[in-house]
This record gives sequence, C-alpha cells and structure tokens, in this order.
Amino acid sequence: MKFRLLGPVEAWNGGQQAKLGGAKPRALLAALLLDHRRIVPVERLMEAIWGESPPTTARAVLQTYIASLRRSLESAGMTGVIVSHPVGYLAEVPADELDLRVFERLVGEGRQAVRDRRHEEARESLRAALALWRGPALGGITDSFLRAEAMRLDELRVTVIEERIAAELALGQGERLLDELAELVALHPARERLRRDLMVALYRADRQADALAVYREGRQVLIDELGIEPGPELREAHEAILRSDPALLPPARRRRLRQLPPPPADFIGREEEIATLRATLTLPEAMPICVISGAGGMGKSALALRVAHEVAEHFPDGQLHVELRGTSDAPAGAEEVLGRLLRELDPDLSRPPATLEERVGRYRTLLANRRKLVVLEDASAEAQVRPLLPGAPGCAVLVTSRNRLVGLAGATFVELGVLPSGTAIDLFARIAGEHRVAAEHDAASAIVKLCGRLPLAIRIAGARLASRRQWPLARLLDRLADERRRLDELTVGDQQVRAGISLSYALLPPEARTALRRLGLMGLPSFPAWVAAAALETDLDEAERILEHLVDVSLVDVEGDDPIGQLRYRLHDLIRLFARERALAEDDTTARAAAVSRVLGGWIWLVERINESTPPYLISVSASYRLARPVDDRVARSVVADPHAWFRCEQEALIAGVELAAGMNLDELAVELTAALSCTAFGGHQYVFDDPFASWHRTHEAALSAARRMDNALGEATLLAGLGQLHYERDSFAESRAHLSQALSMFRAAKDTRGEAAALASLGAACREQGYLPEALHFLDRARELLADFDDASALGHVRRLAGTVRLETGDYPGAWADLEAALALFTAAGSRRGQGLTLRSMSLYHRARGEAARAEEVARRALAIFQTADDRMMTAYCERALAKALLRQGRFDEARKPLQEALAVLRTLQDSFGEACTLRTLGELHLAEGRLYQAKDCLEESLRIWERLRAALFRARTLRDLARVHEALGDVATAERTAAAALEIFRLHGSREYAELSSPGLSL
Repeated sequence: MKFRLLGPVEAWNGGQQAKLGGAKPRALLAALLLDHRRIVPVERLMEAIWGESPPTTARAVLQTYIASLRRSLESAGMTGVIVSHPVGYLAEVPADELDLRVFERLVGEGRQAVRDRRHEEARESLRAALALWRGPALGGITDSFLRAEAMRLDELRVTVIEERIAAELALGQGERLLDELAELVALHPARERLRRDLMVALYRADRQADALAVYREGRQVLIDELGIEPGPELREAHEAILRSDPALLPPARRRRLRQLPPPPADFIGREEEIATLRATLTLPEAMPICVISGAGGMGKSALALRVAHEVAEHFPDGQLHVELRGTSDAPAGAEEVLGRLLRELDPDLSRPPATLEERVGRYRTLLANRRKLVVLEDASAEAQVRPLLPGAPGCAVLVTSRNRLVGLAGATFVELGVLPSGTAIDLFARIAGEHRVAAEHDAASAIVKLCGRLPLAIRIAGARLASRRQWPLARLLDRLADERRRLDELTVGDQQVRAGISLSYALLPPEARTALRRLGLMGLPSFPAWVAAAALETDLDEAERILEHLVDVSLVDVEGDDPIGQLRYRLHDLIRLFARERALAEDDTTARAAAVSRVLGGWIWLVERINESTPPYLISVSASYRLARPVDDRVARSVVADPHAWFRCEQEALIAGVELAAGMNLDELAVELTAALSCTAFGGHQYVFDDPFASWHRTHEAALSAARRMDNALGEATLLAGLGQLHYERDSFAESRAHLSQALSMFRAAKDTRGEAAALASLGAACREQGYLPEALHFLDRARELLADFDDASALGHVRRLAGTVRLETGDYPGAWADLEAALALFTAAGSRRGQGLTLRSMSLYHRARGEAARAEEVARRALAIFQTADDRMMTAYCERALAKALLRQGRFDEARKPLQEALAVLRTLQDSFGEACTLRTLGELHLAEGRLYQAKDCLEESLRIWERLRAALFRARTLRDLARVHEALGDVATAERTAAAALEIFRLHGSREYAELSSPGLSL
C-alpha cells in the first residue's frame, strides 16, 4: 500500500489506485493521514471537510464519507485502514507507506549527515526526499485548515531544496547547479538563501561580475517588495565576493582544514568547565594549552568537541583534530602524526622530512602567523604531546587524556568528575525520553545513581531504553541493581563501560593493577592509604606512591583529608566493580582472603589501641584478638588522638568490611571485628554512628550467618551476646534476655569463662530494667565470681556498678554503696572515664534515695561534666535528669526545669524510650511539686504508657505511685488508693525498697 500527500491525494495498492471520489472525501482522507496512527476527533474532521461552517447534518454526512472511503479502499484491497474510536477515527497506516513520513525521515537523515559533515550522504538523502514530490502538497484541496498545512509542506519542500543545494556546494559542486539555481531564484526571488547559493556558484565558475549582479537584483527586489535590506548572510556573501575570500572556494581549492568531528547532539552541563576552557583558548596574543583529564567515560571528548566548535570562529585558519590513541596497544607516535599533518597542511609537499626534529620545525613553520586550533585526543603522556605544540602565539591546543599531564608547562588543567545529579538525570532523559523519565522519575534517579553519574554509563543506559520502548525503566533498574551483572548491562552497540576501564587498567604497572584489584575487592566507600598498604602488604609510603599514580591516571579519586588528618581516596562505583571482577578472575582465593584479613586485622588492631587508651565500660567477650594486624604507628597515633572522629569517618567502611568477610566465609575475622565494635563503636554510645542500632544489627546479622555456615559455635555465642546487648540498648528487654540466655548456654558448652561472664552481666542489666531484682543479682554476682580470674578492672567495675544499682533498688544501701565505691575505684584504675561517669551518676541516685539531695547534686554534676566533655549526648541527658531530680528534692524547681526539658528533647531525638519515660516521670514530679496537677497527670500518664510498652514493671510502679499523689491532690481519693495499691503490689512482687516505704497503714505517698 502507498498513500500520497506530496501532490494529489492518492491511495495505491500495487498497481491499483483506489477511487477516492470528490474533494471532500479526499480532504477527509488527507486529515486522517496527516495525523496517521493518532485519533482525529470528529470535530476536527468536520472542520477539514467544511471549514468553520459545517452543515447541521455534518456528523451524519461524515459517517457516510467514512463508509464510502472504506469501500473505496477495500475495493483496492486495502482493509482496516480507517479505524473507529468513540471520539473519532484514525488511519492505521505504517509510516513507510505514507510518502509524507518517508519524506520527513529522509530529511532528518540528511540533516544529521550535514551536522556530521557527511555531505555526500546528506545530498543523497535529501535528493531521495525531494523525489517523492509530484506537485503541490495535498493537490486539489483548498478548503479549511488543510490549506495552511499544504502551504507549510510546500514551504518545507523549498527549504529542503535549499539544504540539498548547500550539501552539493559543500562537496565542491557549483557549475552544474547554475541552471537550477537560476530557475529557483526566478520562482522565489525573495529567498535570500537561494540567491546567496547562486552567487557562490557563479563565483566558483569565475563569473564574479554575474554574482555581484545577482546580489544587486536581489537587493532591489527586497526593497521594492518588502521594504527591507538584504540579511546578514546575503550581505556577507556579497562582501566575500568583493574581496575574493578563499573561503568561498570549494574544499579542494583551499587549505583551510576543518577536521573537528561533530559534538554530541545531547551534550549537557559542564558550564563551569566550558567557561574556563573558552576563556583560556581565546586569550589574545597567546598560545594557550588546555588539558581535559578524567576517567574513561567521563565525557572528555564530548566536552573538548563542544568547546572546540564554540571557539572555532576565533581560529579562521582552521582546526586540526588528531587521535593519539593513548590508551590503545599502539599509541600514535609524534613522527607519525606530524607526517600526516604536514601532508594535510601542505598539499604540495611530496615527502615529509625524514627526522622528527625536521618535521617539528616544518610543522611549526606552517602554523606560524596562523590562527589554528589543534585538538589532540587521548594523549598518553606529555612526551607524546610536546612535539605537536605550535611554536608561536596565535594557535591554541586542546588536549584530552586519562592522565593529568601536569608536566605540560603553562597549561590550564580541567579535571572532569561525575555529573551533578540534576544534570545526570537531564542527560538520561534526553536519550531515554523526557516523558518516560517524568513518568518514572524515582526509577530514573536510581538508574543514574547506579551508573555512578558517569556520562558514558548514562548514555548507554539511556540508549538501551531508547531501543526498547516497551521496557519500563524499572526493568533496567532491576537489572542494574545486581552488582555482578551491572557492567554487562552497561553495554550497547560498540560502547562498553567495562572496555573503557579495561584500557586504563591494561596500561598500569603490575603493582598498581594489584592495588586496584584489591581495593575493588574490599568494596569500601572510601579509604586511607594504610588500607592500601595492608591490602598490598607493603609500607605506607609505597602505598601512597601507588595510590597517587592511580589518581594521576584517573582510576582513583582523592576525597581530601578526613577529620583525623588522613588523606582519603575512593573508587568510582563502576571502576570498583571492574576491579572486583579482575580480583575474582586474576587472584586466587588464598590471595583474596589474605588481603581482606590484613585490612580487617588492621581495623581490629586499631580498635584495641582505642580500648587501651579509653577502656570500654562493657565487658569485651575476648580479652585479646588473635587476628589483629599492626598498622603504621603514625596512623595509630592519629586514631587514638580522636577515636570519635575516626569511628564516624570509618563507619561505612567497617560495616562493609564485616559484610565482605562474612560473604567470603571468613567467619572468625567477621566475628572478631564485630565483637570489637560492640564494645566501642556500638555499645555505650560514646562513638555514635549515624545510625548505631542499624549498623550494630547489620554487622551482627552478617557475621552470625557466616558463623553458623562455618559451624563456629563460639563465634555464634559472641554474636548472640552482641545482639542481646543491642536489644537491651533498644529497650527490648525480653528479646535481649532471650538472645543472652542462648549465648550463655553456648559459652558454657564451649567452656568460655569470659564469654559466660559477659553474658551474665548483660542478663543482669536486662533483668534490672524489668524489675527482676533477685534474678539480676544472681547473674551479676556470678559474673563477678567468674571475672575474678581475669585481670580486667574495667570489666569487673562494670559488674560491680550494675550490682550496686540493683542493691540500691532492693534497699540494701550498705551493699549498694560498697559495690559503687568498688566500681569507681576499678574504673579509675583502668582509666575508663566513661565508667567513672556512669558510676558517679549511680552514686547520685544512691544519695538521692538516702535523702542526701545536696550530695546527690554534687556527684551528678561531676558525672555530667565527664559526659559533656566526651560529647556523649545520651548520657549527658541522663545526667541532666539526675541533676534535675536532686534539685527538685531541694525545692529548686526553676533550676530543675531547663535540664529536664533539654534532656527530654535529646532522648526523643535519639529514640531512647526508656530515658524518655524516666524524664517524663520526673517532669510530672516537678509539675506536681509546683501545683500544676493536670500537666503532671499528662506527663505521668504518657510515661506510664511507655513503661507498659517496655514491660518495665518496677518503673511502671514508681510512676503509678506518683500518679496516685496527683489523684489525691485532685481530690479523687478512691482512684488514688487504687493506683497506690497497684504500685504497692508490684513493689511487693519485685522486692524493691519502695515496698517497705509504702506498706505502712494509710496512704503513705
């Protein structure tokens, strides 16, 4: 089937033409074909047939025309062409069977060929497009909006004729176009582009006078008919003919080389880099050199070509473009390149000079007093570039390289990084389709992120989607999410992210390749030099040298100094995946495991050094870590000087390290690092991660899976104990006791006394919080007995402090004080400031329980100072609450209010439900003391709800006791008595000191 609009409206099936009828059915078919494969509303079709004044029977007549058209087409063997729809009709016609769509496709191909400087292909495409025309568009149809559409198409035809002639002129043709151009100018005397092309053709035919006459005639036509002077293109052509400008000659007759490839049509962003390069390259009276460096796929060539085209007008003597093949197996030598350039610059040169020095001299002579732009792509080193530099001002050089080329004196360096997120998404949308990205914006953002915002990867991902219109973006996202196949997915045609990185990798010296593989294997978000030293089993200075080489060749990025003064590096995500692939392919299992063990062993060793300088307050399951590996003393000193900052900086790397070891079934390594972190980075909050509980859970679950796979019972017990402590910190006391009980059984089965003591101590703490006081003392006293065999003052201090707080709850004041005094002495001997602070806070509670409010205040302030100095927000809040309660007992209500409000805000931010409930209860007490009974009731009831959720019975009873006082003050004696009785029963069941205080006759509140 063939449908024709570029001339009379016709429909053909092979050699048979459909009989379409009169003008109105033809107008109807034309309207449908102009919007083929799109629904045309009935109202639009009526307008196409009758214009703005359709008859009242228009809808019925339209249906008659539709039926008639269908019969006519079906009689010619064309069925299913016109399809009905509730709001209109559509023409179901393939694009290649409609002459208008074929015309548009050929014109598009021709225009692209023009942009790509493929003028011969452009000429053929445009000729083929024009050959489809058989007369005026929509011939015979003059009514309605179709007339305007026909005029638009006829105008487009003339424009394409102009473009075809321009392509032929670019090919050096001219004389054979003279008759056609003269006829076209006669038909369209006011079209300046046709007149300009006729002038150029006449000039090339050595008819300069005739060319000037054509200009004068055209100028008069424009003045007489339009009242305007000729436009800039026509005037510039006239002036160029007057001065016999060589630029008017065909390429074969001039030596102005314009070798720049076209810039990418979808180029976006890099505004700052473009501005820098433009400003430098166009400096007057200079010979600027600009170097664009960056990793493969970063868009160096795209940027260079974009800038080169933008500044081309500043270099009227032409632009040279040289591919130096710096990342290939056979980089172009300067002698080879100069030979080619000399032949192009001097066609009369029969043979280039023999030596490199002579070629350089001749090259620079030819460029002297000229303004040429030299673009050198993919340079490998400074030595490859220097012979190709012009020798005098006037010319400019633009170099791209994966290496920094810092040895090029006087050069301006532009180093490309990944695209900003917004620009990256815009680039992706230009390629994949704006509407698709708008419809699935979240998926598009995730795809761009998985591409690492690398321009080449984004282009490939976008091209894959552009070629798979039926794919939702989410499908490609799912495929890219799997790191093992991501590089496989980032391939389209001859473009591959993997291939680009591989070129750089192949050029590395052996030690740098090994370093890249092992850093990729580690998979760290960022790392200091000592990590590379451990992975390579070399010293720190050698590791820094290798890393700097990787930085110079754009395979490693520098992040800058971290808070403890270590320079940090990172791998782009896609380079990391490539490096990991190479590690799995080139390094055996033993070598990979050894590298991971050295790095994680270094972290364990550094945590040990932190524990030595600042002993943890929790009991470490292991007295020492056998897999620890020493790290350079310079690193250790900086870590120990500010462990808080180090943990914050290394948090993601530490988690990734545990997960990597677990994934490689290096279970003992994963267990040791996780256990080390439990006592420092996680437990105790003095080195708070961004999300300590999530980090704690991730590392423990990963290591626990590995321990279970490898039947490592002791490791499993260690991790279960850690998870028990995690649940304790999250106020999930029942879950904590379940994990700790399981760990305790496993430690006992393994005869691991220290692990058993650690589990018992944590069980004692969990029981204490839920008011199981006898059980808590049982566990803690047993832990104390076991720890007697270990020289660990901090661990013993931890147990004695916990036992002291439990004895305080039971009313055993002498026993409580003895434990707390012993704990303070032990923590002081161990040098644990945190342990001292915790013990002082507990002592403040003791003094308050004894009615020694002033002493309680003094000790609370000492504890508060310790935690404020350590920048420990949570324990600062707890100490502020203890201080406020001491002030409250002294009747200093105004002083108590601010620390309580601040503590409540912090504890809510940290999502510490236990501390929040304690603070709400104390605020309730303050309101009660000041007579604000309803505010007191609100605070206490909110505290009560939290205690019920935490199943902390003893603390619930204390809040009920306070609430009973509020009800009594409000005059609701019956409720007060019921509430007090409920509290008293809980105190009795748990054996707390409050039972004795409240069990006397009457309401002793």
